[in-house]
Amino acid sequence: MRSILITGGMGYIGNKFIELFSEKYDISVFDTSFFGQNKSDRVKIISGDIRKIELDVLSNIEVIVHMSELSNDPLGAFNPQLTKEINHSGTKDILELANRVDVKKFIYMSSASVYGFNQNQLDEKSEVNPLTEYAKAKINNENYILENNFEFETIIFRNSTVFGFSKNLRLDLVVNDLTFNALKNNKIEVISDGSPKRPFIHVQDLCRLIDTVISDNRNIDKEIINVGDNSLNYSIKEISQIISDLTNVEDITFGDKDDDQRSYYLSFDKLNKIYPDFEIEFDMRSGIQDLINNLKHYKLSGNEIRLKKLDSLTKEKKVDSNLFWI
Repeated sequence: MRSILITGGMGYIGNKFIELFSEKYDISVFDTSFFGQNKSDRVKIISGDIRKIELDVLSNIEVIVHMSELSNDPLGAFNPQLTKEINHSGTKDILELANRVDVKKFIYMSSASVYGFNQNQLDEKSEVNPLTEYAKAKINNENYILENNFEFETIIFRNSTVFGFSKNLRLDLVVNDLTFNALKNNKIEVISDGSPKRPFIHVQDLCRLIDTVISDNRNIDKEIINVGDNSLNYSIKEISQIISDLTNVEDITFGDKDDDQRSYYLSFDKLNKIYPDFEIEFDMRSGIQDLINNLKHYKLSGNEIRLKKLDSLTKEKKVDSNLFWI
């Protein structure tokens, strides 16, 4: 049984991965626990901050899945200096520590946000255009991985916008947000005019791809891979209409173009070439329908937004201005 360390593993993606694969792998999770906990007795939980991670956390670990960062563009703007410190310096630190032990594989969870704005369909060789501190930190980390030699295999995932249900659900992701509010408020309110384009991937399919890469015994070192599917490039307006169809909510409103200027479609031909047997299980309609079914079952407050959670923790003086527990 392979030993895996998931940094940031109590979050949205990590919880789903544990749900799916905790019996297949020996999983350790390293997390601050800002955004919830996983109470599974099948994983080892290590509480800590990536800025202070120590070598013994990596002891006997074969594979690291690294996603312990301030996640997404609005949260990255919460404190640009902290974004650099946590997202970039923290990533450098764990890479250097991993080089001192017997890690075999390092999967870095980057983001398609690095493409910023582009009217063309983009692949991994396309020019990047990071518009936010979050995206800039992702590029800095990618470059650090590519420019340095490590004793282990490194793979970079440029993840599409993730959607779908996880027990630690994020409502700061557009599909989840619009679906939740359609059910709660019986209306779909889009901040933008609906024209921005995004590629998407269901959280369960992303976890299945992580499993595929962990299980792959080939050495595919220093590869950047767009993660998603060619069938899942949508405009926000198209997403809104699908949600409307599935929830029977006809009240859809659009605003002016918002401050978020990101808009891009991606090609996933490289992913299909490297992992030809991997296929997504959720298209947009089935993924949203599954989300609807789960949202009706689980009672959510609507506060499952990371920026709100951090703001609340600091105001309650549970976390200091540098995002350390008090």
